[in-house]
Amino acid sequence: MLNDQPLNLFVIDDSSNDAETVSNMLRNAGHAVHTTRIEDDEDLREALAKHPCDLILAKPSLPYFNATEALDVISQSEQYAPLLVIGDGMDEDEVTALFKAGAKDLVLLAQPAHLLHAVLREAVTARDKQELLLCRKRLEETNQRAQNLVDSSRDAITYIHEGMYIYANESYLEMFGYTDMDELEGMPILNMVKKDDHADFKRFLRDYMVGKAQESTFNLTGLRADGSDFDITMELSNASYDGEPCTQIIIRAQANNEELEKRLQDMSKLDLLTGVFNRQYFLDELHEVIGKPGKQGAILYLHPDHFKTLRDEIGLARSDQVLSEMASALREAIGDGPHFIARFEGEFFCALLNEVDQAHAEGIATKLCKAVDDHQYTINGDNLAVTCSVGIAMYNEGVDSTQNLLLRADKAMREANKAGGNRFHTYVPDASEMAEQERQAIIIVRLKEALRNNELHLLFQPIVSIKGDEHENYEAFVRVEDEDGSPLSPAEFIPAAEKSNLMPALDRWVLAHAIKAVTEQRRAGKPAVIYAKLSGASLRDEKLLPWLRDILKAAHAEANSLVIEVSEEVASTNLKPLKQMVEGLRQLHVRLVIDHFGMANNYANLLRHCDADFVRLHASFISQLSSDPEALAKVGEITELAKETNTQVIANSVEDPHTLAIIYSTGIDYIQGYFLQEPTREMDYDFSSMG
Repeated sequence: MLNDQPLNLFVIDDSSNDAETVSNMLRNAGHAVHTTRIEDDEDLREALAKHPCDLILAKPSLPYFNATEALDVISQSEQYAPLLVIGDGMDEDEVTALFKAGAKDLVLLAQPAHLLHAVLREAVTARDKQELLLCRKRLEETNQRAQNLVDSSRDAITYIHEGMYIYANESYLEMFGYTDMDELEGMPILNMVKKDDHADFKRFLRDYMVGKAQESTFNLTGLRADGSDFDITMELSNASYDGEPCTQIIIRAQANNEELEKRLQDMSKLDLLTGVFNRQYFLDELHEVIGKPGKQGAILYLHPDHFKTLRDEIGLARSDQVLSEMASALREAIGDGPHFIARFEGEFFCALLNEVDQAHAEGIATKLCKAVDDHQYTINGDNLAVTCSVGIAMYNEGVDSTQNLLLRADKAMREANKAGGNRFHTYVPDASEMAEQERQAIIIVRLKEALRNNELHLLFQPIVSIKGDEHENYEAFVRVEDEDGSPLSPAEFIPAAEKSNLMPALDRWVLAHAIKAVTEQRRAGKPAVIYAKLSGASLRDEKLLPWLRDILKAAHAEANSLVIEVSEEVASTNLKPLKQMVEGLRQLHVRLVIDHFGMANNYANLLRHCDADFVRLHASFISQLSSDPEALAKVGEITELAKETNTQVIANSVEDPHTLAIIYSTGIDYIQGYFLQEPTREMDYDFSSMG
């Protein structure tokens, strides 16, 4: 069925008329549609790489592209994407050639019933096949993980078929005194059982295989390769190996619980794909040294050069193999000791170097670049050339922000990549940045004074509904002046507040005064709603919800008059406290908006799991709406997702009437920006002007 989610339709045509005709036909039949128009092979490759596809409709021939060429592009893609030909006046040979090339059907716009049936038939088939491909991939991954667990198990594990060995792990070989599986393959298991137990064990095996055995365990005397014997207990279970039915035998190792717990803990630190440490372990270790007295070192940020192009050429599965090979090269090059490699995210790796100066860090970066370049990448018989770019960011006790340190390393890595790749670049703070650290200390002192003396104030900017919401919505912004009365930029005082752990106090000041302002508006007969930001520190503060409940009660605030804002970055890295916060907010009739939305790789999963009422799009999407088709497409994707999750969408940074005109066709619910009104001290916007 397709009603649960939009149909992703690609139309290969040099005009939008046919795409619109088919889209309208599907919508009239009750199906949501997301249409992407394709004009050439480059468009198709890019669309298949970026977007899921349920169906492709293609004209048989375009000036620079035809359906046969499209089928060739599809065959090179990792996606299953059925293609229907929209043709009229084609002869039998042309139609036969297209079917041989892989086309699924020939449809005519003049025969809408057949077209609709064919589209829905192939789309449902595509969904089923895509699900099958996903299941197969997951099965392969599960089998690989199971094999890895068997291979690394301390328990002795073997598989037998008709009494003959077909596989044994290292623990089993070691237990019986063998060094290689080749020595066991095809050998009867009875060769490793003392003769006194042969008759009973054969009888037990026979009964077990036909389902007559009462027990699945058997005590016997094992026989090692050197002729010595020892008592063991075998546990039997039905299994399969390489798709063939067989019997699994386990001989449990007598490991103590502490050792097992330690092994499980060690496994939790590793990335499953590459075997190096994972992101969380890297961040935990970095947190232990960053800003600590006497600690110094460097972090390296590594990225394989031209990886997107490589992934497009060889596919996701093979590119994962490349990452695994690259991780092995990096791990071997960095060695054991105080330094380690971790997979940070996607194709990005990080290294933490402890107690090194810049020269030492650059020496290690050079070594890692060479290791990646020298490594032999043989994937499915093809030899690939892989290099990497490395960014270096130094730290000492004066650097206390992991986020800033990572940004520096990322910036340096991009400089290395711009210079041609296969090299490193070291981030060196300039004089103005060092002066900025001194200014930040002054701002922290001023913030503490302002909080202590209530010398902050709020500005309000309207959030206007274009879908009929009659409430008067405002976002609250906190502002503060320096000692001379000049306004401080939020870009200055917010990082200072974060650095000095003042954000919880600042958030509470904003919430208290925002609730007071919206309550006064409602008492004056205006249906006001106030939006107020919440930092990550406050999100993790277990005392905030009880405090907020008391403030709302004391102010006699009406239900749904307050909306809490959390940035996408904060939400993505604080999912557990976010869910706890949302549960508490629901009890207080307070709603939630995810701010700066759409930039994270996992934004769709975030929206499905955080139970937000609104999302405010990242400003870059709106500012580029009229000039960048990708931005417009991204907004379309998000609004479709929002409909699925019953979430309303806010467009921020609306600066001109042309952008506003485009917004009306996107499915966005609310608009906000300087085109409507800049933030002011009064909640005085005339909402009737948008009626």
